[in-house]
Amino acid sequence: MQQKPSGSLSPTATVEQQVDGNQGQVIGQMTGGQVISVREGGYFVAGNVIYQNSRLDVTPSLSPRRELPSLLPYLANRVDQEFELGKTFQTFLKQNPLCPLVCIIHGDESQSHDKFLERLQKLTLPRLLKLDPRQTKIKEYPLNWSPGTESLDNLTERLCKSLADTVLGNSFASLEEINRTFCKYPDPIIVHTHLLTEDWQNDPNVLNQLLEFWQNWPPLILGQQLIICIFIKYQIKRSQRKGFSLNMFFTCLRTFFKRNHYRRLNTLICKRVEAISFSSGSQLNRLSLIVLPQLSSISRTHVENWARSEETKQFVGEAMVGRLMDEIGNMFDTWEEQTASNIIPMDDLADHLMKLLNSLVMGGVQ
Repeated sequence: MQQKPSGSLSPTATVEQQVDGNQGQVIGQMTGGQVISVREGGYFVAGNVIYQNSRLDVTPSLSPRRELPSLLPYLANRVDQEFELGKTFQTFLKQNPLCPLVCIIHGDESQSHDKFLERLQKLTLPRLLKLDPRQTKIKEYPLNWSPGTESLDNLTERLCKSLADTVLGNSFASLEEINRTFCKYPDPIIVHTHLLTEDWQNDPNVLNQLLEFWQNWPPLILGQQLIICIFIKYQIKRSQRKGFSLNMFFTCLRTFFKRNHYRRLNTLICKRVEAISFSSGSQLNRLSLIVLPQLSSISRTHVENWARSEETKQFVGEAMVGRLMDEIGNMFDTWEEQTASNIIPMDDLADHLMKLLNSLVMGGVQ
């Protein structure tokens, strides 16, 4: 073995170690918290140390960590919503004259509405429209609702300005100018608005007013596909138990009354949403309208079906599916013990599945 003279090394100094006479010896170095092992054939450079041998090879002892696809934990269930969308698109694609498709998506605030929008954009709509996701990007634009509005008299003007600013960067553009911009894009476009329970307190007709805005949208051109998603998020004010104090008592009391108020308001909103497709058909004759089944919490059966899906198998590996099933069973048993419910809201479910998937994958490579 040969080594350069000892002494302090400069930051750029290099240490060489010949290991020709040490057949079978494994030379290693810790770098960045990762152990590197050296086997037969080649050389390896790590930092300022070079291990070299014509009969030695270099192989990292750890595989790179796989990145969890952001949508994967959110793909359990939503089959009812996709089924209804599939039926609607069979007629939507054949309509004459063309008109915007309005999808009303509603559910409580724990059901991951934004991830459902991402699922529509990246998975559901490309599949229903037979688009190649590698060559197609469905654009999405938010049409933001202004909270605290006391009057809806000038709603059309405010919505137009909001959308014009988002699409064109010019809040004074007209609906016709916005639509001409949409026409230049060859693929479908999603415009989405999000409403909370509290947005209905000033006027219970907020949804009708929003639909009227789209009823007056300029005519679409041949091949144009404009999809409007109206998300309604029911606020439920889940209680947070953090011990007891006098201040906490009054906080809990306020929360109790607010939760009851929201519960009554949510019931009213839900009835209006479910009735709108029947009562407004003649008034909204320039729209295709669908109210999707309410987003609800997820059962164990649906999560186990998700675990058997190709997307999940590709991430964890087919050999890990059995272990994944066991962990899903444990997860639901624990949830039922803590909440007395055998279904899990999508927000909570996705958090649990993220941790579970990452632990299985990291455990599988170590």
